[in-house]
Amino acid sequence: MTPADPPAKEVALVHCRTYDEEQVYAAVERAVGLLGGVGAFVPRGCRVLLKPNLLMGAESRQAVTTHPAVVKAVARLLAEHGCTVVIADSPGAGTRYTRRNLERAYERSGFTGAAAIPGVSLSTATSSKTVPFPEGEVMKRFSIIDAALDADAIVVVSKAKTHLFTGYSGAVKNLFGVIPGLEKPVFHARFRDPQEFARMLLDLNTLVHPALHIMDAIVGMEGDGPMSGSPRPIGAVLAGANATAVDIVTSRLMGMDPADIGTIRSAAERGWVSPDFREVGVIGDDPGAVTVSDFRKASTHPSAPAVPFLNRQILPFLQRRGTEIRPTPVPDPERCTGCGRCARACPVAAISIEEGRAVIDESSCIRCYCCHEMCENRAIGLRQGLAGKLLSSLLK
Repeated sequence: MTPADPPAKEVALVHCRTYDEEQVYAAVERAVGLLGGVGAFVPRGCRVLLKPNLLMGAESRQAVTTHPAVVKAVARLLAEHGCTVVIADSPGAGTRYTRRNLERAYERSGFTGAAAIPGVSLSTATSSKTVPFPEGEVMKRFSIIDAALDADAIVVVSKAKTHLFTGYSGAVKNLFGVIPGLEKPVFHARFRDPQEFARMLLDLNTLVHPALHIMDAIVGMEGDGPMSGSPRPIGAVLAGANATAVDIVTSRLMGMDPADIGTIRSAAERGWVSPDFREVGVIGDDPGAVTVSDFRKASTHPSAPAVPFLNRQILPFLQRRGTEIRPTPVPDPERCTGCGRCARACPVAAISIEEGRAVIDESSCIRCYCCHEMCENRAIGLRQGLAGKLLSSLLK
């Protein structure tokens, strides 16, 4: 595995407003065809890792995972190209990376049907290796699941979602799933600032360098994603070789300014894209027809200051306060079942289970929201502190 330069920045966009499997397949086939066809990205007959957004598994109607119709469509397209397709992911930080948990996540997400396609299988292997990466700007080695290391090519199939910690979860963020499950908290502990976490994700994408990205933006997630938001129809399938370009176009469909997304901003800092993103082109259908201007952002998403003076003076001071600005996760004792997943996910051991309920030590909490992300019962709420309330009052 050797790093590659960021690929071309052209993104194909095809309207698709239903998860009917044949219509989804037609949309995926057309999107990839607009870019030259699947053969432009993966050699015929090679072994391909198809990397969906699995998180820890959820019903497709919740918009937590890549929809199974999109996973099946991409798997079918690759299989028809003569490839051997392995669908694999490592569940989220609070889930143990075991065969049983993988099988459960695949079943819950509806991915098991993809294995009925000739040449397609679901990986239940849980082995991984440490890969040195001296070229990394902030990370010099990564633990990578063997399913990614053994593949001749990687195709990422993402879901358009909001995210409490990173603001947006798309193509670049989805590759975090090649890190073994319970090793993910280590990264949150080390990269506590969202922007530093974004730089780490760019290092990971540079090392692993997927050949192709497909985005499920037929229905996205708005609000406090990536687990506890709400489904919101968008109506598009996107494809591109460049993860940042795909994220730029997708975030705009979600009514976001790409410059507010940490991974996109970091890509511009590295010179991968210009600050105004002018070189990112869209081919296919009109993005304006599926742009959702009132897409509800995560509670932690930044807004533009109403007064320039505040931007120059007060806002930078507050931003330097770090975690004090961001909302504090707070367990709801009525919803909490004491399952312990949040405690396992917490990178700084700030959560304990006492008398069958989760308790968070606010003085130790780093506001990474792994607990919120991993809670199936939506038992982790958010409470804004004084500094955050002051900042919110200064913003539009």
